[in-house]
Amino acid sequence: MTASISEQTFGHLPDGTEVKRFTLTNARGTRAQFSSLGASWLGFTRPEDAESLVLGCDTLDAQNSQRGFIGATVGRFANRIGHGKLTVDGTPLQLEVNLHPHHIHGGSTGLASKVWDSYLTLKNDHIPTLTLRCQSRAGDSGYPGNVSFELVITLSDDDRVRFEYRAETDAATPISITNHTYFNLAGETTGHLNGQLVKVDSDQFLEADEQALPTGTVASVTNTGLDFTQWSDVAERLEQSNDTRLQRAGGVDHCYCYPQDRAFRRLASVRLPARDVQLECWSDLPGMQLYTGNFVGGSPKNDHYRFQQHGAFCLEPGFWPDSPNHAHFPDCIIDPAKAYSAIIEYSFQTINE
Repeated sequence: MTASISEQTFGHLPDGTEVKRFTLTNARGTRAQFSSLGASWLGFTRPEDAESLVLGCDTLDAQNSQRGFIGATVGRFANRIGHGKLTVDGTPLQLEVNLHPHHIHGGSTGLASKVWDSYLTLKNDHIPTLTLRCQSRAGDSGYPGNVSFELVITLSDDDRVRFEYRAETDAATPISITNHTYFNLAGETTGHLNGQLVKVDSDQFLEADEQALPTGTVASVTNTGLDFTQWSDVAERLEQSNDTRLQRAGGVDHCYCYPQDRAFRRLASVRLPARDVQLECWSDLPGMQLYTGNFVGGSPKNDHYRFQQHGAFCLEPGFWPDSPNHAHFPDCIIDPAKAYSAIIEYSFQTINE
């Protein structure tokens, strides 16, 4: 089979803006689909899969009406900034408070809300490559600086989906971009995570308060419900754990911590032995939010189906939540002399057990 990349009209927003849907197909017939709205991942299907392994909206109306950031590129700053307050270069700033009482995922004018420009190529004649670009103006959701964003997405012949991010600014501003795709290795409409085993390549996480805001403490996962250093059934963990952290969050919604050397490393793996499939998440970023779809329930796939609570998981690499307000957290501020760059890669593999 010949690799290919194509586009078609996905629909139009109420203001008439066209939104495109892109299909990347590799040489073995695996397909990955994306939307120009929010640079969102809509689907991932291998020849052996009955349905997509990522949750995606079938229509633009469904995508535009859901509030779970399904598949979206989120930023300028992914995750929370406490009370929307931070200081950049000595200047106090107030960001939009869009998840009371905090700021989350870049606010209402964040990257997930933008229609990105698109450029389609076949790199080296066989790697479908989608380049997406957008602009964020100074003042968007309270952020300083005009920022140019670029995202390059590739689908390799061995079923690796790679996201390469870059951002440049004309004034100092915090940047932390992540991919907010929801995965279910049994298929997107399965509605549960039974039998899906998680292993996280970190034994440290950020303690958080009742509002999921980091306290500043980097803690050990030992003797907590967040210990995934060994393969663990995530559905059983959600059902059986008496850890107040999970009970308070409605499931897992916590940031795991990694070395700050920006080395490209594996952050986590998930496998479903019943389907002989494994997913690995790799990145050069220092954190990863593991999220078990605690609030995705009710989000529409189409007019006939709504996704279920705990029916998927997210592996979201990024800088640590609320980083600008903790001096010992990784530095997420860029400026005209220092661009942002990051890599996130999801590798789908066949296992035999």
